Amino acid sequence: MSIENVFNGISAAEVKRYTRYWKSVAPKNTDDVFRRWLFAYTSIHTNWEGNVRGYNAIKNFHEWENDKALLKQKLIDARCGLYNNRTEFIWKFKEQFFGNPQAFLKSRDEQWVDVRNRLTKACHGIGIAKVSFTLEMCFPDKAEVVCLDTHMIQLYDLGLQKFDAGKGKILYEAHERDWIERSSKIGASPYIARCIFWDKKQNQQDSRYWSHVLEA
Repeated sequence: MSIENVFNGISAAEVKRYTRYWKSVAPKNTDDVFRRWLFAYTSIHTNWEGNVRGYNAIKNFHEWENDKALLKQKLIDARCGLYNNRTEFIWKFKEQFFGNPQAFLKSRDEQWVDVRNRLTKACHGIGIAKVSFTLEMCFPDKAEVVCLDTHMIQLYDLGLQKFDAGKGKILYEAHERDWIERSSKIGASPYIARCIFWDKKQNQQDSRYWSHVLEA
């Protein structure tokens, strides 16, 4: 499948339907924003089923926010893998986030890429793609960043790359800009276009086979 075929296959009706849905599940408060980060952390090095299991296990974070051992046990029981590192990274992120929630939002004088890069540097155990994913989920119709996941890497034929620094970061941002520009031409936000592409790869008509866990 070529990039041209992907965008030629996205209809205006799909863009409207997806946009309406994703705006309806966008975060409404600080706790919701934190939960999107939890979803991103549980998406690292697992498939979407493991991601959903991991997130469901810890989304009620008030149960474990003062009990690191309980967080670890919930991740173990969820069978989403990497539970040692995941516990450490989520625990550290929890303290960082609630120490200054405003720092995880875009300021007026920041570009979307700048806030993504700032947060990538600040957060432990999560890279440029998953930070982008978090911002996509938080601001589905506005965020001008793109999670270049496995499917996107295959589409752009990027091969195995490390994207967080140096030439890899330059390569990431170049392809990100391409996706953003193509999305704009069809009247879609980058995330909406990516969701439509991703779901079609999964032979799904919408995102709810996984995104239902983000609904109120």
